[in-house]
Amino acid sequence: MLALLLAGLLAGPTDSPVPLAPGTWWEYREAYTEYIGPLDSTEESVTRFRVHRGRRGPYIDQAGGADPVSGPAEIGYGYMRLAPWTGEEALPLPLETGGEGPVPEASMTPWRVEAEEALDVPAGRFRAWRCANRTPQSVSVLWIAPGVGVVRETHGPPGRRPEIERVLLRWSGGASPWSP
Repeated sequence: MLALLLAGLLAGPTDSPVPLAPGTWWEYREAYTEYIGPLDSTEESVTRFRVHRGRRGPYIDQAGGADPVSGPAEIGYGYMRLAPWTGEEALPLPLETGGEGPVPEASMTPWRVEAEEALDVPAGRFRAWRCANRTPQSVSVLWIAPGVGVVRETHGPPGRRPEIERVLLRWSGGASPWSP
């Protein structure tokens, strides 16, 4: 029993369901909605994310979109933080229904894995884990397909059209088809 425990500890952090090899990229159709009184103004664009090797590990650059955020990816024992998608909060690893991520501060709400579901997006049909961070002011939801990454994401106030919604158009574990 002790040998199994030591082997697990020596193996390193839990494997990521999101591919983080340098050169991995994702391209999304993004709808950004701005609330203007009784009207909503929605703009669509293309947003791209690309993994490269940062000083301390994988780093994810974002190009395009209404609110571009780049940042590191961090994989540890029982958690995964993907700065452009999760911010400071971490997702639990492994992804499984009922899992809850750690929170850096007591005032923050953890990411929870709510369910596994089939999801259709322009890039195809995927089995994905629905992970959500829900507060009274905001709902962020990521659908993560193991081996592919985030295939859909939404952010916004509860009960309203999401401020940001991204759906995967295409992705690759290889070289990026665009310049950094």
